[in-house]
Amino acid sequence: MEIINGVDRLPPQDRPMHLALGNFDGVHRGHQVIIRKVVEESRRNKGVSAAFIFNPHPVVALDPDNPLVLLTDIEDRAEIMADLGLDYLIIEQFTKELAVFTPEYFIKTVLFEELKVKEIFVGENYRFGCRGSGSAATLHYWSKKLGFEVHVVPMFYHKGKEVSSSFIRSLLLTGAVKEAADFLNYYFYRQSTVVRGLGIGKKLVYPTANILINTRLLWPGPGVYLTAIGKISKGLLYGVTNVGPRPTFNEYDRAVETHIIDFEDNLYNRFVRLCFLEKLRCTMTFSSPRQLKEQIDKDIAKSRILINDYKQEKNGRGNSLQAGCSVLRS
Repeated sequence: MEIINGVDRLPPQDRPMHLALGNFDGVHRGHQVIIRKVVEESRRNKGVSAAFIFNPHPVVALDPDNPLVLLTDIEDRAEIMADLGLDYLIIEQFTKELAVFTPEYFIKTVLFEELKVKEIFVGENYRFGCRGSGSAATLHYWSKKLGFEVHVVPMFYHKGKEVSSSFIRSLLLTGAVKEAADFLNYYFYRQSTVVRGLGIGKKLVYPTANILINTRLLWPGPGVYLTAIGKISKGLLYGVTNVGPRPTFNEYDRAVETHIIDFEDNLYNRFVRLCFLEKLRCTMTFSSPRQLKEQIDKDIAKSRILINDYKQEKNGRGNSLQAGCSVLRS
């Protein structure tokens, strides 16, 4: 898949354009249905498949103080979309000037004149244009006038629940990372840099890798999690990760620190992928570092049992977690 930063940089196409529209935050199961339909239709018609997204998210661009946190940044979305087989990901910078454009302008200028779309695929709740005044019905109206097709994909349900980015956010904030993975169709992960901490854990309890927090991305709610650590030379490793405060040491700011099981190398300044597999327990306060160490001993023992299951797990495409925690399950 090729990433195109701006519609004007898309190479001239001699094949019909099949396009998915949306924010696709999380690229969850519902989004994957839309993108797969685009890919399938483009291949059937010997065309080109693409997704079109704005960056930054319109809500954030128009109101930088808005507390919205995203499930995925652009790099995450691009990686997952590439695995779905798209030819292009078109990223258009969202500005306040662009926000006042009418739905008609976006359809006529961007979709029809510049992208020359043959088919458009959107979710049923897709909104666009000034103040979100454009909808799937708007696209249908102009498609008849301009000569392209519009396919509206109904909301996707998984295990009787409507799949949405907001629903998955709510799961993650309660620590339900295993349940969230089922609706995402991959293990929820964060990618960041290992930074130096205060060194208290290494001296008194267990050595940990402190993960730099991007405050514009969502992290699971406070608790202790079984995690897998990727993008390091040793391959996929496993760890016990604390998200949230460290009350035993009177530190109440949010932190993310991981004790990597059976690993002693230095990871400072390394870029890693931290995959959240399941919650082990809630955050607890201990009267001494010794009691904390005893609990972490129990966390590690429990994790070793669970790790064997994850090592043997196969997803619907025949891949295991060992192949990478962002691999789609089916």
